[in-house]
Amino acid sequence: MARFAEGALIREDFCAACWIPDHAKAAFSAWATKFTDPRVAEQQPPEVYSPLRKLFYDLSLSEDRSSQATAYLAAQMLRRMKAFRLVKESDESDGEVRVTLFADRIGNRLIEVRDPSFTFAELDGARLALFKCLRETDEGGAESAATETPVAVPSENSEPVGEEATNTGEPSCQA
Repeated sequence: MARFAEGALIREDFCAACWIPDHAKAAFSAWATKFTDPRVAEQQPPEVYSPLRKLFYDLSLSEDRSSQATAYLAAQMLRRMKAFRLVKESDESDGEVRVTLFADRIGNRLIEVRDPSFTFAELDGARLALFKCLRETDEGGAESAATETPVAVPSENSEPVGEEATNTGEPSCQA
C-alpha cells in the first residue's frame, strides 16, 4: 500500500492476515501480489498455455454448425503451428461430411475434425469469431498462440457485405 503522509509518499506492506480495511482509507494505492515459482512454470511445456488449443477443444464439443466451423479453422491453425499433426484425411465423395484426423502433440491425443462443406460465409464468420475470442483472451492477460502466427485481423469498424451481413450465427467464446 502507498499513502501520503507528511508531504511524502510512504510504502507499507502487510501480510494477508495483518490487513484490515481501515488501512485502505488513507491509501493512495493498494495492490496484492501473487508469486508464481518460475521453476514450476518451466516444467510445463509452452503449448499447455495455448488459448487457441483450449478454444478448439471447447468448440469441438458443440453440435452448432458455426461452432464447428470455428473449431475447424482453429484445428487448421494449430496444424500450421505444428501443434497438431495430420494423421488421415478422408476423401469420401459419397458422404457429405469429410473427416480429418489429427494427433495433438501433447499427450498424442487423437482428434476428429469434421468439415461438412462449410460455405465461404460460414468460414468467414468463424474466422471473425475466432479472432474475436482470441483477442478477448489476449486482452484478459493470457498469452495468445495467435500472436505467434502473423495473420491479418479485420478492423473493428469494417462493415459486413453480401452473405456476411445476413449471417448472425456467430459462435460465442465459450461452447
